[in-house]
Amino acid sequence: MRRYLILAFICTLSITLFGQNQLFYKAGGYSTLSDFHNNTPNYLDTFIVSKRTIGDIKAWGGNDYKVESLTGSTTKKVIKNQIWGIFNNDTLYLNGLYVTGLIGYSKVEIFGKYCFLKPAFPVSPKIQKNLGLNNPQSGYMFGAVGGAIQGAQMAVKRIPLIYRISDGRTVLLSKKSMLVLLGNYPELKNNFLKETKQESEDILLKYLKLLNEK
Repeated sequence: MRRYLILAFICTLSITLFGQNQLFYKAGGYSTLSDFHNNTPNYLDTFIVSKRTIGDIKAWGGNDYKVESLTGSTTKKVIKNQIWGIFNNDTLYLNGLYVTGLIGYSKVEIFGKYCFLKPAFPVSPKIQKNLGLNNPQSGYMFGAVGGAIQGAQMAVKRIPLIYRISDGRTVLLSKKSMLVLLGNYPELKNNFLKETKQESEDILLKYLKLLNEK
């Protein structure tokens, strides 16, 4: 079943070239992915994006970045709940509520038709299931979280995620998902299969970048 979900992620919709050129996009806050595709920010504010401290994340949970309005014209409530993403200094930050259901913003570390980011580990069992995090083979299975120490440890845990910019679908970065992505590129796939550390994040990101060049 998991295999079919990954195949659906890759195959059900045609891949477009959204996100290939970061310089194309206007700075500001976007309410939806569709607004981002259309390059029409809904909030033409000046946003301050800052990285949260480990202590703050352990205390309150959520993703790695907080966003504030320099002018105050965009309220904290809007930033928290109503903005899909912030494009700031040629970098896209996605609202964690729209990715793994947790507050704060996650930085898109690789920008292209297949984006890469490391959002906070989801608390919702439904989101965990959709991402395959409850599958022993994923290496991310956890029991019920209890106690302040265990909760703090979970708060700082991050997952490697591929975000398809054409439609917002997500899948874990893994050998399994990479092989599916490489299905239409036999030469790249053969090269990947020759790698000795196919589960390595560095190797997986190497091929994700190569896919973005296709």
